[in-house]
Amino acid sequence: MVKQRYFFYEKKFLYVVNLILFFFLVFTSCNSKNTKKPIQNEITELKAHTWYYFSKNGISTVDLPQNVPETAIKPWTEAIRITAAGNSAKDSCALVNRLGILDFSSGTPVLVRDVQLFSYVTADSLLFTPEGPAFHLYRNAYFNKEISATVQEKRTLIALYDSNQFICKPVLSYSDFGIPEGSEITSILPKNGSWLAVVKTATQEKTNFKYMSFSTPDEDGTIPNPEAAAITATEIDADTFRMAQLPQPFENAPVPLKNLFAEIPVPFDFYLSCRTEGEMAAVLYDNTMLQSPVGGYLWQGCGLICQKGAVAVFSDGTTYMNNSLLLNDSMAEGVTAFRLPKLPGGFVYGEFTVSGDKMYVAWEETDFYKTGRSGFICVDLNQLAKKD
Repeated sequence: MVKQRYFFYEKKFLYVVNLILFFFLVFTSCNSKNTKKPIQNEITELKAHTWYYFSKNGISTVDLPQNVPETAIKPWTEAIRITAAGNSAKDSCALVNRLGILDFSSGTPVLVRDVQLFSYVTADSLLFTPEGPAFHLYRNAYFNKEISATVQEKRTLIALYDSNQFICKPVLSYSDFGIPEGSEITSILPKNGSWLAVVKTATQEKTNFKYMSFSTPDEDGTIPNPEAAAITATEIDADTFRMAQLPQPFENAPVPLKNLFAEIPVPFDFYLSCRTEGEMAAVLYDNTMLQSPVGGYLWQGCGLICQKGAVAVFSDGTTYMNNSLLLNDSMAEGVTAFRLPKLPGGFVYGEFTVSGDKMYVAWEETDFYKTGRSGFICVDLNQLAKKD
């Protein structure tokens, strides 16, 4: 899977998006069938949120992101940050690079640390499999040239999070595929019952890429055991992998997601990485005029579709949410737009998840491909809904 780094360009579009949001709020206040009025533009004064930040020791609360202790800015593959988040019918969690799994299912953030599994590697690709939340691990050799022999012994490729026991269990290793030291599987993508992967081998002279597919014998999308993975592993061409991970036109997006933006009078271009409850992986949707390659000065964000409704969060905190989810009322109609608290310059919002009446949204300090301070905000939707 191509890494989806959400680099956001707030200043250039702030005026346009604020104008869009203003007209949208006016429109929904006049047309929503729900008696609740749209929430004000920014929620800072509602005291409906709590800030958290990451350190090498875990998570802590803080009054404002800018007051988090300074930390060394590192390449995003090496930094402590939320790399992915999402929901299944049972679990709501986030994958935290270099730390572990952040479990929100109980209504309180619980960090499940695993020093042995998460040290010296990049944690990526959170997938909600039939067996539970799974994630894939790889190492950026350029930034991790000296690793102990103990760590090298058996490298984990895919691990499974057991939310009942609060532990992470290795499922597949690099040795199951005969992948030698010096090569890494940098991307994994479940597709049509199989798993597609990119194998990167870097030497001083050149970097080579190989593409492969593996699955259970019946290709049911579940994580294969080591024997099945080894038996079914086949090489595929680069075009097959690239086609599998191309963004989808937004017109093909699920109806609940499209309805979030249906009444906006002035459409705008964006990319949206959306998770649907019950689906293993997020899908990137392209809502640009020319469906141009990802990047450039375009709005990018994350979406979520669950039984209660749909929600989308953009880099500056602009949020669109079904009233059924906001008010915890399946009969509530309409969409509410609001803004999460404004972040300092150089900070952006990212992946998010919803658990019960709480929404958890990642934030981080970003400088091109590097990340500094990071954490997440917990938003109390009940408190938001009380605001007339």
